[in-house]
Amino acid sequence: MRNKVKLICCKTMMEEIETMKPDDLSADYVEYALHRTPDKLCEELQRRIDEEAEADTLVFVYGLCSRGLDGLNAGDKTLVIPRVHDCISLLLGSREKYTEEFEENPGTYFLSKGWIDQEADPYQEYQHYREQYGEENAHYIINESYKNYKRVAFIETDLPGLQEYEEYSREVADFLGAGYKKMTGEKSFFEKIVSCEWDKSFVIVPPGSISRYQDFM
Repeated sequence: MRNKVKLICCKTMMEEIETMKPDDLSADYVEYALHRTPDKLCEELQRRIDEEAEADTLVFVYGLCSRGLDGLNAGDKTLVIPRVHDCISLLLGSREKYTEEFEENPGTYFLSKGWIDQEADPYQEYQHYREQYGEENAHYIINESYKNYKRVAFIETDLPGLQEYEEYSREVADFLGAGYKKMTGEKSFFEKIVSCEWDKSFVIVPPGSISRYQDFM
């Protein structure tokens, strides 16, 4: 039954999911900041699994996320996780599309509305570092962190009001001294998630089992 399925979604993709999911499919949203510490992300997701009292199937709108979803104990539930490394594949529509982009342009930093809203981009990181460590140190940290990125790509999804986000993404590219490209996102992965059509592009963790990073390869 639909009411026994719940989505556990990163806030970076909240708006995309909210525009697509049926009203009877519930969703919880998790703060983006946990991505920075995969152990804490795993701990928070495990807590949500353990405390869930209504749904018997939890669908994660995540990828492996620096192994933040490695080692989740399903307990008495079934866990469904996209077989991808991170959410860029979800925004682009498939793991194959991401792989194609990565092979052609490995030094690409991807942005979306959700990433920008969660202050998860190099320029906003720079602003935070500048407040903490001063301008010179902030520039050094950012230059070292992003020196291998040669392009910023903004993923345009079907959300309204994205022009200002695209313009901001161009500013981030200029800030990094990188090239820029706008890409069109695809709905196909999100459609599978919200329609509960979990094919081979998902890792299914049955009750009593544990998610393993090998299953995402």
